[in-house]
Amino acid sequence: MFSKNHKSKTAVERMHIARIKEMPCGVCDAPPPSDAHHIEQESHLLVIPLCRDCHQGSFNGLHGQGRIWKTLKKTEMTVLNETIRRMYE
Repeated sequence: MFSKNHKSKTAVERMHIARIKEMPCGVCDAPPPSDAHHIEQESHLLVIPLCRDCHQGSFNGLHGQGRIWKTLKKTEMTVLNETIRRMYE
């Protein structure tokens, strides 16, 4: 659900999110399609590609226990850095 102050995504933001979803998972490298995880709510360019397990999985997921994140020593910022690097290769 969106707040009453929610802004619609721009064409550039929609295109960026679509591109992110076509990338492999930024944590475990699972093949696409990926979820586009927003690092900051409403910041539609600050998104990273995550498979469903690394995003919402109760054991491995960022919104769960985050065990794979801890094991691989990943953070949202390290995954964002890698995502940007991959976009420009």
